[in-house]
Amino acid sequence: MAEPKHWQSASHPLSLGLRPVSWAYQLIEASNRFFVKPQHPGKPVICVGNLTAGGAGKTPVVRFLAAHFSASGRQPAILSRGYGGTLSDKSLAVRVNSQRHNAQQVGDEPLMLAADWPVYICPDRFASLRAAVADGAQIALKDDGLQNPSMAHHFNLVVIDGASGIGNGLLLPAGPLRQALPIALAKADALLVMGAATHDSFANLLTACQAHNVAVFYGRTLATPPVFPTQEKPFAYCGIAKPEKFLASLAACDVALAGHRAFADHHQFTEAEAADLLKQANVFITTEKDMARLQNAAAGSALKALAEQSHLLKITVEIDDGDKLMALIERAIDARQANQNYKSY
Repeated sequence: MAEPKHWQSASHPLSLGLRPVSWAYQLIEASNRFFVKPQHPGKPVICVGNLTAGGAGKTPVVRFLAAHFSASGRQPAILSRGYGGTLSDKSLAVRVNSQRHNAQQVGDEPLMLAADWPVYICPDRFASLRAAVADGAQIALKDDGLQNPSMAHHFNLVVIDGASGIGNGLLLPAGPLRQALPIALAKADALLVMGAATHDSFANLLTACQAHNVAVFYGRTLATPPVFPTQEKPFAYCGIAKPEKFLASLAACDVALAGHRAFADHHQFTEAEAADLLKQANVFITTEKDMARLQNAAAGSALKALAEQSHLLKITVEIDDGDKLMALIERAIDARQANQNYKSY
């Protein structure tokens, strides 16, 4: 539900005990990079990834980029692994249909994004890219996949949470890093810090970004609370990586709660859990990601009733110097599409 406490301390007994496992993880990751060489994607591809496990705020940033490219006249498509979805285990790309599919089939984030943009899921991102291009896509946004070396990217935008930083700076499972920091920053083009950079790890991280010539930008999420039909306090529930961020956003919007309950990230709600939640209040508030998992629930079910009684906290992204970030991305696309020059993996 929440990130492990030992990820925040390099001297935590569990972190120390797990270091041999981290070394094995690092060896496997390095071997993957050695044997798998990146291929040119043909069309512009922007990867929105992160350095650590857990939520960093990538999905709102993907939406921000999709809106920009759509407004500039280029049809974007989003490429997703489709984490947790049964259809993502297939070898063929699937275009997500928000009216026909459910989160169990395609994953919650792809289903949520598909309400506004073309989204394709497949373990093979090249298969998704080919399907997107066949449907008229002119630019692809790769949601996650910074650590996957198979596809070369025109731009790597790394999103990081300002409150969590890189934790204790160690690799999984001793720490939160998915890849050794020098390796990750060597291929990063820009770092986007979401929220105030309050974590102690930022001193070293920003120094490392400067050494690797990685541009640093700052942004934040803006929450828009719904208008509730009655004066009754809503009950909040969510199944996301960092539920405390959801609760903080509600507090910042002055939404008084009747109570709250947090589930694990990507949690698939059961009929019994929905029925139990329905006993807590008559009005509910949740995230768009959680609502995606309730979408298309069977008529007459507790899950359907919960969805109908739930309101959404809408999230948008604001980026300081956002125009400069987009100009940096545009220049990289032009240069790397012309000469197929990519940062080394």
